[in-house]
Amino acid sequence: MIIYILLGLIILFAANIFLRTAFFKPEKSKEIKQTPTGIEDSAVENGIVQKFQEMIQHKTISYNDRSKIDFKEFERFKEMLVRNYPRLNEACTRELHGDAGVLYRWPGKIAGDPVVLMSHYDVVPVNEELWTKPAFEGLLENGVIWGRGTLDTKGTLCGVVEAVEKLIGEGFVPETDIYLSFSGDEEISGNSAPTIVEALESRGIRPKLVLDEGGAIVENVFPGVTKPSALIGVGEKGYMDVILEMSGKGGHSSAPPSHTLVGRLAKAVVKLEQHPFKANISPAVKEMFEKMGRHSTFMYRLIFANLWCFGPLLKVLFTKQGGEMNALIRTTLAPTVMEGSQAFNVMPPKAKVGLNLRLMVTDTVESSLARINRIISDPKIQVTCIGGHNASPIASTTSEGWKKVERAIEETWQGTIVSPYLMLAASDSRHFCAISDNVLRFSAMTLSSEERGMIHGNDERITVKALMETVAFYIRLIKQL
Repeated sequence: MIIYILLGLIILFAANIFLRTAFFKPEKSKEIKQTPTGIEDSAVENGIVQKFQEMIQHKTISYNDRSKIDFKEFERFKEMLVRNYPRLNEACTRELHGDAGVLYRWPGKIAGDPVVLMSHYDVVPVNEELWTKPAFEGLLENGVIWGRGTLDTKGTLCGVVEAVEKLIGEGFVPETDIYLSFSGDEEISGNSAPTIVEALESRGIRPKLVLDEGGAIVENVFPGVTKPSALIGVGEKGYMDVILEMSGKGGHSSAPPSHTLVGRLAKAVVKLEQHPFKANISPAVKEMFEKMGRHSTFMYRLIFANLWCFGPLLKVLFTKQGGEMNALIRTTLAPTVMEGSQAFNVMPPKAKVGLNLRLMVTDTVESSLARINRIISDPKIQVTCIGGHNASPIASTTSEGWKKVERAIEETWQGTIVSPYLMLAASDSRHFCAISDNVLRFSAMTLSSEERGMIHGNDERITVKALMETVAFYIRLIKQL
């Protein structure tokens, strides 16, 4: 009798699993007509490309060492925006904030909660010897524009200003105010964006939508999904830099102590890697699994349709794999800096290891620091947080702002899956969470895996087709606002 009961339970369990999987299918595709944007004319396209090339030619490079920054290049970039976009500068008010921030206000028909479209025009340094083409010429070759900042993020800045310039020329007026917030020091976590937020907050302004860089149109980033996917960041992980440091006597390496500084620090790092932060499928990530999992292969759909059962297995799998999927479900810790002696035969009097953490919303800077100390359990190792911030709040995918961004994506890149995701990197958008509940992160361009690797890397470039799609996206989005 017991055997029959067990067999019946097993059959019911299996039936439940497979029934849930069978109904775990994509929603019915919406038929969205792709309206013309007015940029399809080759002469218009050429004009946009030429102005974009000029953006790339400005060497707006950010350095943590301020003495290395050529602020004149940043001034010339701002002057170029005035010169190349006369309608924008005539119809909108312009304010300068912080070291390099630019804020435009495009007045709407009625007073109300505005929209903020963000980008940044500073770029990371370049080792030009490793580039195939010049990094700051904006070279156009075979339908591809080369240069630092084409993807991160002068491309989206170009999309915003070109869309606004064109719509103003057509006599379009938005329903409510639209702010264009352009930072010139995002790459070094500068004061431009925080200063802009402070100014808006002082005026009682609470944007109904903020859109900054983030996810993009990508392929093959989710298990079992091959269709192009538009990933919109609804939140971003926190950030934390930690130094592990020890001091000693130093001396000649021919007679080392039984426990060296470097050895003890290495042991601490091994302990930390052997004890990763607890995996946690947050609501934002669960919503991504719900959306993307429906488009996956059967075996993956079986897992994602039944997270109540296979969630622990998924956590184990992602932990072993590492990489992006693992980073979506836990706070990550990466040793990135090591310093000791400058000579092979000299014991260092001081040694240190640098750690970089990306924090889930379940962990804070304070709790993470305490955990590191607890796991290392070595009072002679000094553990110091040298900077960090907690994870941002999570935006809703049911807001009107989300729906409008989603529609503009679906119209521009038809047949694309639109899904929320948790952004792993940090952006200026986190500052706007102080004044808005709907901060979204989406870089409106198609990016192959190779192109994603070019961001902050060598040979950064964008196709003319992708740039035109970026402009088209912002035109379609702004028309809804």
